[in-house]
Amino acid sequence: MVSLSWRNVIVSGMGVLTDGYNLYSISLASFLIASSIKFTSDQLGLLVAGSYFGAALSALIFGISADRIGRKRIYGLDVTLMALGAGLQAFSQSYVELFLARLILGIGIGADYVLSPVIVAENSEGKSRGKMMVITFAVMWGLGAVLAAFVEQVGLLVGLPSALLWRIVLGFGAVPAISVVFLRRRIYETMMFVSRVKPEHEDVKKIERELGKPILTSKDSTPFLRRLTSSAILIVAASVLWLLYDMYSSTFAIFGPITIASNLGLTPIDFTYVAQFLAGIPGQLICIFLIDKIGRKPLIAIGYAGVAIWLFAYSLLLSHPALFGLRGSELSTSQLVGEAALLGFSFYMLNYFFSAIGPASIIGSAMVTPEIVPTKVRATSQAISVSVDRLATALNVTAFPLLLSHLGLSIMVGFYAGIALISTVIALLVIPESKGRDLERVVKESDLQKGL
Repeated sequence: MVSLSWRNVIVSGMGVLTDGYNLYSISLASFLIASSIKFTSDQLGLLVAGSYFGAALSALIFGISADRIGRKRIYGLDVTLMALGAGLQAFSQSYVELFLARLILGIGIGADYVLSPVIVAENSEGKSRGKMMVITFAVMWGLGAVLAAFVEQVGLLVGLPSALLWRIVLGFGAVPAISVVFLRRRIYETMMFVSRVKPEHEDVKKIERELGKPILTSKDSTPFLRRLTSSAILIVAASVLWLLYDMYSSTFAIFGPITIASNLGLTPIDFTYVAQFLAGIPGQLICIFLIDKIGRKPLIAIGYAGVAIWLFAYSLLLSHPALFGLRGSELSTSQLVGEAALLGFSFYMLNYFFSAIGPASIIGSAMVTPEIVPTKVRATSQAISVSVDRLATALNVTAFPLLLSHLGLSIMVGFYAGIALISTVIALLVIPESKGRDLERVVKESDLQKGL
């Protein structure tokens, strides 16, 4: 069981690394692309959102298919599409071509966001499932962001021209995706799917040989639509929770290396390294250590409390620097200087650290929905969450440059602090705790509470 779980962590994690790479690389390379392809700030928002639109479309198709024919049969197609889209970016000659390449990239990402969380969840033991999913998604996504910064930094150090460098940075995103295409096509069907949906599956004997024991099967005879509708409240809650998280996290991930880094006086590459190594990874390690001990909900609450406090402090710093004893000369519309820069840096990094402790590692890792719905509808439920989140995030990312120019960074950051508080309430009141429980036990306990 342990070797099977870790194999799925590695194979699934490379797809998530590709997603982290591609999301961050477009942010880092956007100012380089302008040397070859002209676009407005509004068009930049739409270009970044292209992958989200693609993900929203593909998630439903792959999710429904995975519940009908199994996870294994379509696993590997996702990273193939990701590799194709990432590679096509390098050869784009116009804004439209680059947008279409990112749309294809997003189709692969959407499929992966459905399949990988479901596969890792269904092949992990209850006592260690939280840790496995955080490593697969939060840690690997962060490493993808770091890799994007490293590739661009190497290109800058060797003096590559901008017109070539952005193509290399974006095109390199195909490499990690290609590396696991073959491995994904060779995995077994998940244990939960063969035990609850298709106990006659051909992979049952293979899994039993690897485990050294028979798989206990109990086919779910409840109709698909009844299972889906009975889980509707949880699916909606999980979708809203993810949507709210991505409203601020994806915006920061995409525009942070440009807007926030500039405001703090850092280069985009330096910002990426600092955010990941000083805040992101330490927070993730705390989450990995605690998630299967104290549970998901306490970590989400602790994390969001820190996010709200430090984003609100950052917002106040930008709008009312006198509250912190600062002179007006240390604050301008474009950049913090002196003591103000140090405070702004500290506030933002503390926000990033607390987010990694809970929200980013749990909600952002797409692990909420797969842990709380039945196996029979797990991929479809996850697909609904992914589609809602990706579509809403695409609209938010598209609108952010416009909102920023009209409202200013202070108001936007303050708004995101409010989102953190709303998300905490939803997580505590609606989402069931899944710590240490097998997936079907979480579902049964939830059904009993609803009187089903």
